[in-house]
Amino acid sequence: MTNDDIFYIFYGLIQGITEFIPISSSGHLNILEIFFKSLESRNYLYETSAHFASLLALSLYLLANEHFSKSNIKAYLKILIISTIPAIVLGLIIKFYDLSYISLELIAYTSIAGALLLYVSDKTKKFKLKIKNKNTKFILAGFFQCLAFLPGFSRAGSCIIAFRLLGEDRKRSSIYSLYMGIPIIFLSFFSNIKEFDNFIVDKNLSLIFITTFFAAYFTISVFIKVINKIGFTPFVIYRILIGIVLLALIN
Repeated sequence: MTNDDIFYIFYGLIQGITEFIPISSSGHLNILEIFFKSLESRNYLYETSAHFASLLALSLYLLANEHFSKSNIKAYLKILIISTIPAIVLGLIIKFYDLSYISLELIAYTSIAGALLLYVSDKTKKFKLKIKNKNTKFILAGFFQCLAFLPGFSRAGSCIIAFRLLGEDRKRSSIYSLYMGIPIIFLSFFSNIKEFDNFIVDKNLSLIFITTFFAAYFTISVFIKVINKIGFTPFVIYRILIGIVLLALIN
């Protein structure tokens, strides 16, 4: 096994493990690319393969756990589309003006900021908003989801923060964040694949796809089962430590 093989396997594992828990898959992949490939911009080829594997793992998990019933699809399809609009608009603005920016310092600060918001949303009752309408909750979470355009903040984390602030319990907040991941990951996959005139599946992309798929499915399964018991504090601590380590390395 070559060093490149190890890199692609790690890439897939990191994507699969971090995509659906509140610690930022993009931030971790950016760190990996900066340190091992000296890349300071997004690699759309890698991302495309990883996003497709993540989407497939998420879809199979939801299907296996009866979240894709006719009643569920009817209940959530419209609101998921509406709640994704803020991210679509912001994504188009970022793409049009080429505002994408990646640095270890930015990842460090967003990791810490996201950790503090996650802790407050999970532990503090005084900031909870008493909103009963589920559609309103998803729309507000859609605006929170835009924070994920900051490398290191976490899409899952931003959605979980929103739903916890809006009164949902830990498991329900995590499941809703999975729902909101469906259109976002699909759009990410679709927008990335349009960047290529020829998309050829080779050994490297196969390694990323396989490791991402299995890591993502396993992580989702375990995360949803244990989150009500363990809470989000372990993720808060991890994010703060990652931020501190990165700041120490660059200073």
